[in-house]
Amino acid sequence: MAPEHLHCILSTDRELGDEDILRYYAQRWTIECFFRQAKDQLKLDGYRVRHVRAVKRYWAVVLLACVYSIAESRQNLSTGLELLRSRKDHSVVEFIYDAAKQDIPIDVIKKQLRIA
Repeated sequence: MAPEHLHCILSTDRELGDEDILRYYAQRWTIECFFRQAKDQLKLDGYRVRHVRAVKRYWAVVLLACVYSIAESRQNLSTGLELLRSRKDHSVVEFIYDAAKQDIPIDVIKKQLRIA
């Protein structure tokens, strides 16, 4: 794409030069990546609430999940979420194993796992 067309794609400010537009866009790139990941992996855009207060609470929970995931993995959001999902899966398997060792009926296990 020719540089003169960048004005139409990246900015509504016709006074900015192409280099300025690219610099601003580069500065926003990490923000754009965060929102894409938050939408794809944390369902940031999946809320079904209408009140402003509820939306703010939903965003707070999503952002806390993001920060917690990154802190736990000490890497990035994707790695953190993968780690937390793995831990959850392991916990479920351990729960089922321990319940089976204690001869807990399968119906009770299903009920506790909320799958029955």
